[in-house]
Amino acid sequence: MVTIAPAGGAQIVRDLVKGYFRKKRFEREKFLRDLKNLQERKLIDYQELPGGKVRITLTKLGKQRILEYDIDDIKLNKEKKWDGRWRMVIFDIPDYKKKYRDVFRKKLESLGFYSIQESVFIIPYECEKEIDFIGSFYNIRNHVLIFYINNFEGDEKLKSYFKIR
Repeated sequence: MVTIAPAGGAQIVRDLVKGYFRKKRFEREKFLRDLKNLQERKLIDYQELPGGKVRITLTKLGKQRILEYDIDDIKLNKEKKWDGRWRMVIFDIPDYKKKYRDVFRKKLESLGFYSIQESVFIIPYECEKEIDFIGSFYNIRNHVLIFYINNFEGDEKLKSYFKIR
């Protein structure tokens, strides 16, 4: 099996591959289902070869996505003038993906999101591309929602927190 990961992402790829092993048995069906998901999103192309091997090729779009961001050093652009919209990120990631749920939560905190609840975060900055990339990278994007909010009860506290007017 050949895998390609962005710089600094080698540990994550190893963890992903380890996730396909249960009781010393490789879960081939789960692996192929996840490959199909990546192929449908046009990030990879894969082919099953004789002898049970799989050839994985990163597509042009997949390469662009990897080159666009470094998962270990991803940042939001906080320099733009605030557009008056809050971005609320809500996620419900299943228990069998607990380690990715925890990593996603820590990544949101490191990007400067304000935690409202364990799985509800808010920020006044554009973050859609970054959230899409992070969610896709950890294969949890379908468990994440982004809401756009103009105002809400208590937003003055967060305006003060983020130093916006």
